Amino acid sequence: MEVIASVDGNGKVLSISQNSFEAWKLSADELVGRSIFDILYPEDMMAAQQALLSATFMKQPTQFECRVVRRDAIVVPMYWTAQWSDMDDAMLMVAQDHIKPKDGEDPFKEARETMRFLMESLPLGLFLATVDGKIDFANKNLETLMETGALGLSERLIRSVFPMDVRVGASGDSAYGPYIDRKTQMRVLTAKQRELPIEFSLRRVTVGWFPMYLGTVLNTSERFELQRMRQKFIDSVQVQIKAPLAAIMMHIELTLEGVHGNLNDQGKRRAETILRDIQEMMNAIEGILEVNKLQSGTFELDLTPNNIMVLLRQALMAMLSEIREKELVLEINGPELAVMVDEEKIMTVVMTLFANAVRYSPHGSKVRVQIIDAEEKVRVEIIDRGPGMTDDQKDALFDPLRQPTVTEGGGGGNLGTILAAKQIVEKHGGSMGVISHQGAGSNFWFDLPKAAD
Repeated sequence: MEVIASVDGNGKVLSISQNSFEAWKLSADELVGRSIFDILYPEDMMAAQQALLSATFMKQPTQFECRVVRRDAIVVPMYWTAQWSDMDDAMLMVAQDHIKPKDGEDPFKEARETMRFLMESLPLGLFLATVDGKIDFANKNLETLMETGALGLSERLIRSVFPMDVRVGASGDSAYGPYIDRKTQMRVLTAKQRELPIEFSLRRVTVGWFPMYLGTVLNTSERFELQRMRQKFIDSVQVQIKAPLAAIMMHIELTLEGVHGNLNDQGKRRAETILRDIQEMMNAIEGILEVNKLQSGTFELDLTPNNIMVLLRQALMAMLSEIREKELVLEINGPELAVMVDEEKIMTVVMTLFANAVRYSPHGSKVRVQIIDAEEKVRVEIIDRGPGMTDDQKDALFDPLRQPTVTEGGGGGNLGTILAAKQIVEKHGGSMGVISHQGAGSNFWFDLPKAAD
């Protein structure tokens, strides 16, 4: 077992790993703010002070043996490694109950060799750095990525290679806090002055007894190119498809209003049919664009607590004319529960599912909406009495490569919109599905996380 701590120049504990309780029956909360010397065995105190003094001035790792007195008065032998970090303005210490290394033996040799072997074996750009931010080792993948050639990256500061906002002089992990266990998108300059988009992250590791940083660098050039192509596709759809369709819709609407002369009954029916078909195409295009946006990584949520019953009623009110036209009977049951959602985007989901239910429901039939309290989630079910779907249609519904067309019927006909709705729900941490049988209607359901009380 090992315990990792950082202390200031006077020995006051700034931070300590949570396993201190398991090792010494002393919690991290109890130790932070106290002197590290308070828990050391009195006879070992002088040796510990000398070792820490040496580590401070020599700027190199120092190993020493020092016993710790647990809360229950049991004395346990520990072997310590200490190194002063100018970056953190603190002494970083690792206490282990492992066997003491032999005199003259490098306690880190085997661990370092193993770590380097693993790093060279992985298809990523990787580096090891000391606690003061100096790169100790970089694998060949990273050196190739950064185009360093024979110069390499060893002995260079992390912040001199990667554009990091590092607070020099901060204590503990606070210097690198924004980058530890997180993925950060940034652009770097290679040794050949070529700009490169990367995904960067840091993790605290222990090599032997020695605390270090493991850095991961991933080339995201292909990802950026894919996003660029997606945006080009969206722009193309907007200009070449959406705009002409909108103009055609306006022309037909004006024709139906009699601006271009009066139509007979047959002409009006045909014009109305064309108008509905174009609207279906517009809905399909909007769905496809929404899916593209979701997959591009540019989709953001503004989460706030919302009453799910209120959202459902608002969506129904927006569709009141369509509901009255088909003389549908609506029924909403269930408790009023708060969900943590982006109101605008969840309204898109609800409107999509309501529109689907209204479209495929027989004239004068019932559409039932059920709200269910599912522990940490809220489930919403929208049940219609439409034609239902075959198993193949259900499988294709959420498959972007096999989306059912408008003419296939059976519910879920708006190309892309149902798929987009599902992905919006999943972005919220929920799930979505459908229960349907041919000739027996469809039950579209989705789960959303509850808002905190």
